[in-house]
Amino acid sequence: MSLSSAIKYRLAASAVVLLSLCSCGEDGVDGPVEMTCTDLVTFAGNVGERATFTFQKMDDSPEITLTAQSALASDDIEAGTRLLISYIPEGNQAYVSGPVTLLGGRVVTQSAITTEWRDEYDAWDKDKVYVYSAWRTGSYLNVHVRLTYSSEPRIFCLAADPATLDSAWPDVYLVHVIDGDVDNHDRAYYASFDISEVWSRPSTEGIRLHVANSNLDKQIFTFAKGL
Repeated sequence: MSLSSAIKYRLAASAVVLLSLCSCGEDGVDGPVEMTCTDLVTFAGNVGERATFTFQKMDDSPEITLTAQSALASDDIEAGTRLLISYIPEGNQAYVSGPVTLLGGRVVTQSAITTEWRDEYDAWDKDKVYVYSAWRTGSYLNVHVRLTYSSEPRIFCLAADPATLDSAWPDVYLVHVIDGDVDNHDRAYYASFDISEVWSRPSTEGIRLHVANSNLDKQIFTFAKGL
């Protein structure tokens, strides 16, 4: 399966913004530089002919709502879709709700955590994952990773150990299994998993994420509630 797919935006104004970043003042001094931000967000729909996105900066920080300069041109993007977008916030104020100039973006790999363990998940650590970062934003667990590139089918999902679901710290596994043995180059990917089915349990105080991490000697990442 494809781990990510590109989307097209109706961004006629963005070219002007990008050109303005390269302009200089009359005296040869560079002009004002606009702040460019990149974040994982949830598409909330086209509201009043403007694309609207919501996200949280980290953990349980307040929800932020961004409104782009125009609607998304693609009919394939439904509300609730997770995307990685680049944008310029109005007034160069990052992580504040309000209008933004959307520069571009793409759909990221996404799915909800599964609480039903399947036999094929037993080989969850068969194919290594090079972890750049792993972080939680609200009810989403996000990862930036490098994976072996392959055109072969693969399993890439987040699965909870059913035996630990009622414990204070359920164990969840980043399952990565490619059909057959593959010796190929790597590619970087972002993925975002909806963990609300586990995170919202009254008994849950946090989760332990297990990863067959080929970057550094860190195989378990912990995420606690109330941060």
